[in-house]
Amino acid sequence: MVTRAFLTGVLLALSPLTFVDTAAGQDPPIMGTGSTGNVERVLLRKSSTNGDLPLTLRNAIELALEGNPILMVEKVRLELTRQQAEEQRGNYDPVITLGDRVARRDNVVASRFFPTGVYVDSEKSLNVGIQARTYAGGSLSLAMDYNWLESTSNVQTLSPQFGANLTFGFAQSLLRDFGREVSTTGLRVAEKEGEIAENNLFRTVTQLIQQVEEMYWALAFLRQDLDGKRRSLEVAEELLVQNEELFQAGRVAAVSVLQANAGVAGREQEVITAESEVERFEDRLKSLLWLDLATTNLTPTDEPALEPADIDERASLQTALQVRPEIRSLETEREQREIELNFASNQTLPRLDLALQYTLSGLSGRPNATCLDPTSPVCVPVGAQVGDTVFADRTGSLEAVTSLFSRNPFEGWSVELSFEIPLHNRTADARYASARLQLLETDTRIRAIYDQIQEEIRNAIRETQTAEKRVDAARETITFLEDQLEGMRSQLEAGLASSYDVLQVLDELDVARTTELRAVMDFNVGLSRVRLADASSLERYNIELERPPRYVFE
Repeated sequence: MVTRAFLTGVLLALSPLTFVDTAAGQDPPIMGTGSTGNVERVLLRKSSTNGDLPLTLRNAIELALEGNPILMVEKVRLELTRQQAEEQRGNYDPVITLGDRVARRDNVVASRFFPTGVYVDSEKSLNVGIQARTYAGGSLSLAMDYNWLESTSNVQTLSPQFGANLTFGFAQSLLRDFGREVSTTGLRVAEKEGEIAENNLFRTVTQLIQQVEEMYWALAFLRQDLDGKRRSLEVAEELLVQNEELFQAGRVAAVSVLQANAGVAGREQEVITAESEVERFEDRLKSLLWLDLATTNLTPTDEPALEPADIDERASLQTALQVRPEIRSLETEREQREIELNFASNQTLPRLDLALQYTLSGLSGRPNATCLDPTSPVCVPVGAQVGDTVFADRTGSLEAVTSLFSRNPFEGWSVELSFEIPLHNRTADARYASARLQLLETDTRIRAIYDQIQEEIRNAIRETQTAEKRVDAARETITFLEDQLEGMRSQLEAGLASSYDVLQVLDELDVARTTELRAVMDFNVGLSRVRLADASSLERYNIELERPPRYVFE
């Protein structure tokens, strides 16, 4: 039975993978290709394996998990969802702003209140700030502005003049877009997408294991069947020699030799066809393992066995409903739909926004020496009266900044509320209705998959049990036909039977042996389908899963 800890690991992860052979002790851990720490380097190319490759079933599964391209695609998709989640988190990263401005302008004055002339203003400004979104749907800002002004104007009392402003800002939505659950909708949906990708990765692993098992046993069956057909050809050739000797002795007719010749020719064709099937299925297994089709020759070393199968349909169903990745994915998808429904519901509300701002200002500078009235014979500096003001001791460029933090700074603040209500909110209403329908669709798919999984388990168990019974029946038939074949050969020797009679029994024996081999293969394939249906494949091979690393593709 799958433990809770194992199930948690399965739902979290894919690699690194560790195989443990309980019959021969613990094997060394099998890590992902080129894995280092929590980063796995995935090589997007075929294995360099070539030549003859004896292959156990366990070795085949290892190769598939290391190099199968479909599994690599799922790793790419998982890494893509991680990047999408990072993209959403980036929306909350603080932003630093920097600005620098230099300006000069000629001010032409033609006024009855001020002397006519041209006055020159030279300005420099520097600003730095930081802005950030909050997870509750608001925004924070802090900005510092520093300005330098030098002017020949007769109305500018300080020149050069230094000004500094420190501004704190906060904005928050109070109805629509309010709250952490609403504001982080994109991020939470992206994180759920990552969980779905992990479940898809787990599903691909279990499906890949089952495909390798099925293809491995199919190849093993075809090789055994080919060996059987070759033995049958040897028997047919022996029968031909026997008929030729009996013909020479005048004990059988020439037609008996012709029949024996036809039997040899027919079995040669069967051997040729079987060899072609072996090559075809060997290529299919190579494709699963992503091996070179032309340079690698696979030889399965494990033989399918008929071990008593202890299958508990109820336990298998209970396990499947807990850990099947399809169910986990749909449950996570349902959580996504609930998040989206909550967001859509919030968007139907009116908008009420609050904006707060608090400002500290500082000013310093030196008295302007420009004459108050350039036309007067006596020059009275425009900054002559500064000495009687608060700026008398603030002449340095940094005093504009230090004054911000004095006991009596120049302050300013504002509070703003804005309210917005649509006369028709059909867009938000339609999105809310769509979100409800999507949630209903997911609920329906969850209910439907329960029946589908139960059907898969029942069919897999039924196929396995049927194959087990077919093996017993085939073995009884083989025992009977082997005895009958020996009897027919003896009758042929005595002239009481023809080659045709012997070949008929031999054909029936070949069919029975093939039926037995196929039934044993179907039994092992059936067990693999049961493990796929109840998601126990990884437990069967003692594969332990940890949290997936970050993948780097080469």
